[in-house]
Amino acid sequence: MNKSEFIKELEKRLKYIPKEDRTDAVEYYTELIADMELGDDDDVTERIGSAKDAAKKILDDCTQKHIDEYEENKTVKGHATVVWLSILGVLSLPLSLPLTIVVFALAFSLIVVLISLIIAFMATAVALVAGGVGCLVFMWMAPGFAQKMVMAGMGLCTLATGVLMGFGVFYLVRALIGKIFRRNGIRSKENE
Repeated sequence: MNKSEFIKELEKRLKYIPKEDRTDAVEYYTELIADMELGDDDDVTERIGSAKDAAKKILDDCTQKHIDEYEENKTVKGHATVVWLSILGVLSLPLSLPLTIVVFALAFSLIVVLISLIIAFMATAVALVAGGVGCLVFMWMAPGFAQKMVMAGMGLCTLATGVLMGFGVFYLVRALIGKIFRRNGIRSKENE
């Protein structure tokens, strides 16, 4: 990698850091390469390393510099710069993309499992209500009074269990949705 390729690659890798930091870093490496008195086609990576390594070092130094400035000034802009540079530092790691994908996949899987459980409990509640109504309807076909009363008791218990489970799932879903909307700052018209 010759001088101009190295500088272009370095600028490309530093495009998200603040402009003044990027300019300082590029000027530093331009002067460093000029002091080496290399030819136009000589490989600079043998002496100073790859542009990727240089960019990572600059990101680390820049992040530390802004952390120190934030600690001194405690400004919102400084805090935002520190957060932004920290995010850039994490995203520059080769393992960060697969790890990010895994985290999002796990979060998505948990959401799907939660929704599936809610649907399963609701289906169970509907089945219990239907079973309870079925017992109450078919109790008249039972041969004796005792069997009719047993069927009526089973039907009422099953029906009550299904109704209670349905209300429980309904209030659970309502509470979860309310928590999500409150967390995101969305208020319902009832609360205003």
